[in-house]
Amino acid sequence: MFPGATPSQFADQEFIMKKIARSLSLIAVGLAGFTANASAQRPYDDRPSISIPVPRVVAREIRDNRVARELDELNYEVRRVRLEIRAAGGGGRRIRYEFHRVVRATDRLNAGFRRGVYGRREVRVRAQQIRAELYRIQRDLRVRGSRRGWR
Repeated sequence: MFPGATPSQFADQEFIMKKIARSLSLIAVGLAGFTANASAQRPYDDRPSISIPVPRVVAREIRDNRVARELDELNYEVRRVRLEIRAAGGGGRRIRYEFHRVVRATDRLNAGFRRGVYGRREVRVRAQQIRAELYRIQRDLRVRGSRRGWR
């Protein structure tokens, strides 16, 4: 007993100390369980991995979304070159004619893709060809612009 403590006070203090010890032990067990789950190393799983088959319709839509995104990028590039031609003051008759051909080819490609006329591979090949023509037009615009600077 503590000096000056009555037996009931001692019982109360003992009860409080047991309660604190129990709480601390529960906290320690909880933290130990948490750190085991939070470790970076995971146990080896020797079960065979099972791949879930994706329905053909969904897989086709995913691939079509990729091609649609590629067409959107092509359309963006066409708009950007159109703005470059306008900024260059029209770019000359030959450049306008070549750009008009590229715009028609892009429109045909977009319409054919929407109707399902072209396959994914054909769309990608044609998009690459159109991009090459766009880059050639941009190069001609830059060369033409640099010639003007020397006059």
